[in-house]
Amino acid sequence: MRRTATRRRTLGRAAALALLLVSPPAAGAGEVAPRARPVSAIPALEAAPATDPAAAADLFAMPALAVDLRTALAAAEAGDLDAAATLLDRDLAAHPGVAGLQAARAAVAMLADDPAAALDHLEAAAAAGLPDPAGLAADPLFAPLAADPDRAPRLAALAAAPPRPAPVPAAVTGGMAPVTAANTAWNPESERLEPRFAFPDTEPGPVLPARPKTAALDLLREHWKRGRAAGNAGDLYDNRDRGHSALKPAAFPQLAHVAYAPEAKAAEIDYGLQDKLLFARPTLGNSSTAVTGGAFWRSLPRLAMTQADGTGPLRLWQNAGANALYVYPAHKDWTPEKGDLFPANTPYLLVSHGSSGSDRPFLEAVATILASFRPDTKARLVKENLIVPTVQMVFRRSLQPITSRELYFSGAAHPAAFEGYAINLARMVSLANSIEADAIPPEVRIAVTAEDLGTEGVDYFGEGLSEQLFDTPGAVARVWRSEAWERSMTVSAAATRDPNGRPLEFHWRLLQGDPEKVRIVPSADGTSATITLDWHDPFVISEDNPLTTARVDVGVFASNGVHDSAPAILSWYFPPSEKRRYEPGPDGVPRIAAIDHANPDRAYADPMLVPRGDWRDDFAYDETGAPAGWTRTRGDRSEAFDALGRRILVPAGDGRPAETVAVAYPLVRTPDGRLAVEEVDAAPF
Repeated sequence: MRRTATRRRTLGRAAALALLLVSPPAAGAGEVAPRARPVSAIPALEAAPATDPAAAADLFAMPALAVDLRTALAAAEAGDLDAAATLLDRDLAAHPGVAGLQAARAAVAMLADDPAAALDHLEAAAAAGLPDPAGLAADPLFAPLAADPDRAPRLAALAAAPPRPAPVPAAVTGGMAPVTAANTAWNPESERLEPRFAFPDTEPGPVLPARPKTAALDLLREHWKRGRAAGNAGDLYDNRDRGHSALKPAAFPQLAHVAYAPEAKAAEIDYGLQDKLLFARPTLGNSSTAVTGGAFWRSLPRLAMTQADGTGPLRLWQNAGANALYVYPAHKDWTPEKGDLFPANTPYLLVSHGSSGSDRPFLEAVATILASFRPDTKARLVKENLIVPTVQMVFRRSLQPITSRELYFSGAAHPAAFEGYAINLARMVSLANSIEADAIPPEVRIAVTAEDLGTEGVDYFGEGLSEQLFDTPGAVARVWRSEAWERSMTVSAAATRDPNGRPLEFHWRLLQGDPEKVRIVPSADGTSATITLDWHDPFVISEDNPLTTARVDVGVFASNGVHDSAPAILSWYFPPSEKRRYEPGPDGVPRIAAIDHANPDRAYADPMLVPRGDWRDDFAYDETGAPAGWTRTRGDRSEAFDALGRRILVPAGDGRPAETVAVAYPLVRTPDGRLAVEEVDAAPF
């Protein structure tokens, strides 16, 4: 037993190093495709002649290979070495030059008592550019190799393996920034592919073409002419729908358009949700695509928020932290017919109301804002990695309907999707250009310090489900699964930073939800707040926005006395497919009376978050008001459960306790691919 435990801990160390060499899983299920046939607006790139095609294919395959690698390592940890080896061998047959796969295969071979194969894979990992082959070889898992006189010299020789050659920044010429294997590296800290570029030192041309003539563009032209605007020199534009809905190069001639090599396109690194690359320059981008088929259809923002492995929101935050702002259409996730289907709201991207092409006005707005910053202000924003929150503040504060500071602190300025007709470019140019380098807005960072969470199997059902959708520094999201009427969360904004060192004032506001059912109590200094919510059935967002939603949003703003920040946002998603009934308890506080999971009139609920149930629960309470269990009804059949969630087989009587059976709730797939909750009995006790 001790030997097995040691080996599993060692596998964890070897696996951790292997995972540093590949990306987290790629985007989720469904086909991501534009609604019209894409036509590329950027010339195709030829592969760099000095780059080995196989090495290029290996590099750009890393995001996809991560799924198999993690699956294989999990199987090995669980003791299924054959499954792990089979999966790794399959991938190695196609990508033998991926060091992480070779390192993982070496670990699995040692666990399978195959030292010869383990050493072969260690040498292959070192030859493929493993960052620290000597460190991996020194792992206790490989100690038997060092103790073998025939193999020890080969193990020691791993330290002399040549390092992987560093990528060379690619020259940006003709308004194109090429992404090839020659200028792209895998960053183990960010777990992203990171291309690098060399921009020309020559003076850029005009910030805008001579036409069209509008008040906003004329104002930007004048600021540029007088040296008061930075322009777009050094900024990147990343189109991720292969020209389907793209900024025309002539519209913002200083922008450098990202162009992908064939190997990158073959791996779809250039397409759909941007969760695979990080650029070292201010970046605006878009993908006018969506997951259009299957049970899990959704916009790209909703795809990012609901990825099964939970990395999507982290990737959105990484993008924003790297000065990259992307625009995606809401498609069918924000319509009068279906309502607001987003389970969360974040300040990391912009979502346009509409489908293909609805994102272009937003791209133009972001490009204009980036060009309008003062040169010294923009340089500082880039250095502090505050481009995105500052652009978000400028964009939202300058919207047509936002005519006051209080309106900026309201949901009108921070919907889950924005209307193109609300964009006011002239106000955006003026506000962006007014920000001085020593007064840039602060960045709100939040963290949950206490909260009420339910217990799976009693308060809600579905093994592996959690009420915590995601926690990131600028956005936190929860799924309300518990039957509780009321719950609280305490949130700290103490990590908020103001690079100017100015004192901060905090503002906590309900952006979306019933004011009678949400209570926000800030601390004395405003750096934290306790938010108490009651259950919300689906509701209309506002008088001005008649869409139905099942999400409550709370915004946190910081002011440094000159500018207000973009918000950090807390979201709670209430499963709209459940029909709930609450009744007052002895103390007058509502308590759950019934939940109908089989509600025939149920509204659309995200199938990635809310699996289907086929029952109705009616809850009971004892004379003191304590929970006494529930009656579960399916069709004409009813069963009783006690307060701990056990099914009652034989009721208590004649001085004997009830005979019960514990119940588990695994998730299963229905024929159409959706998730459903299944009941499984354990042994009676």
